[in-house]
Amino acid sequence: MKFDNLIPLLIIGLFFIGIIMVGKIASKKVSNSDDYLVAGRGAPLLLIVGTVFATFWGGGTIIGATGSAYNSGIFGVIEDPFAAGLALILIGVFFVKILRKLRIRSIGELYNYRFGSTTGYFASAVMIPTYVIWTAVQFLAIGKILNVLFGINFTISYIVAIIVVVIFTYMGGIMAVVWTDFIQMIIILIGLISILIIGTNAAGGIDAIIQNTPEGYWNFLPSGKGIRPWITYLAMWVGMGLGNIPSPDIAQRAFMAKDGKTAKRGMIIAGGLYWTIGFIPVILALIGITLVNQGVLEASLLSEDSELLIPFLAKQLLGPVGLGVFVSSLISAILSSASTSLFATAVLCSNDIYKPIMTVKVKEENIKKEDQMLKITRMFVILVGLLAAICGLASSNIYDLTIFAFTLQFGVLFFPFVMALKSKRVNTYGVIAGMIGGLLVNIGGCISQLSIIPEPWEFYTLIPALVNLILIVTVSYMTRNKNAARPLEDIYLEN
Repeated sequence: MKFDNLIPLLIIGLFFIGIIMVGKIASKKVSNSDDYLVAGRGAPLLLIVGTVFATFWGGGTIIGATGSAYNSGIFGVIEDPFAAGLALILIGVFFVKILRKLRIRSIGELYNYRFGSTTGYFASAVMIPTYVIWTAVQFLAIGKILNVLFGINFTISYIVAIIVVVIFTYMGGIMAVVWTDFIQMIIILIGLISILIIGTNAAGGIDAIIQNTPEGYWNFLPSGKGIRPWITYLAMWVGMGLGNIPSPDIAQRAFMAKDGKTAKRGMIIAGGLYWTIGFIPVILALIGITLVNQGVLEASLLSEDSELLIPFLAKQLLGPVGLGVFVSSLISAILSSASTSLFATAVLCSNDIYKPIMTVKVKEENIKKEDQMLKITRMFVILVGLLAAICGLASSNIYDLTIFAFTLQFGVLFFPFVMALKSKRVNTYGVIAGMIGGLLVNIGGCISQLSIIPEPWEFYTLIPALVNLILIVTVSYMTRNKNAARPLEDIYLEN
């Protein structure tokens, strides 16, 4: 280890210790499973904004968006942050208040209550792999950053990241996740603004950056002729903008707010903040282009992997203290996403699969229900962490798997989620048929092309969801006299 790396690594080490201490403090506020799963339903507006923003603002947004903008301009980051930010605003405007009325503790319970346990298990079976993979991606990102910047062994960095996230999530549950998210949001903003100012000065100021801006860099709409570019554009918005709406981690933020108004305002403000801060990676990419043109950065360094732009900028422009703070902010964003996806998956396992299956047995053994759920959820935090660790080390196509997983979630779960909250006419048969139909279209494309990202990707983003919707509506109509979903009003009364 080089001596120059000592100061930034000490800062990063102190940051890791601080995160674990927050988890320990949060654990003292956990007295039952409601505290652990939904933070006692008392989170104020500031915490909701902080946790939602930090949850979405992961390593992919900072590293991935900067690299994509470097290659393709603002058009390359339509999906994230702009479509992803739209998802938060749509959730706040259309879905948060009704979710709050249900008094449920996880998104899987919605499908279970309305359409029966089979539907709930099926929905969870789609969501769990998605978030295990996403958790693994975050761990891998930390390993890559520490390896590239400081030469630390990748496996060691990877294991340290796993241990830190699992420990503080295990101790404090959603309470720890929320408080660390809030702290991490502040660190993220400090790091981004710092490197933006320093990078602008290093590039020779705003005028120099403007002069080096490639033609068409700010084109927000497709430039190609014909309908195909617009179909692609629609798929870019829909995949992330609607695909994130049925996410269990976002629903948990609605459940934990102190009231419906706070949850709604928190989502909308976080979405607006996500759009605003989302311009920083786009500008950082421009700074990178300018520095390459000026000969400060070598173009060859970025030719194979443009996502290394942010680490290279940090190493080139920041001193030891600045580098330590910025890398801590980068790791903050990644840890926030990792802890959120880890906890959401653990809740799906404990609350939506284990709990319905074991309810009778728990009653027979006369075990306190709350104590049992708290212990079981903590156990699943460890198990999911281990599963994500194995997934990350075993798969060489983890990024492709992530794209497949979230596309699958849109094609299988978006319309069932909307119908569960907004429609009285759909029933269990229709929803299950829609889920299976959307799933089969995706799997059919993967098998026929022997690829987890079948082409054209626009087709496999839009068509599964369309098939899903058609089957939900037609099968529900054909079986309208045979099966009726449980009314939402019943769920209000019971919860």
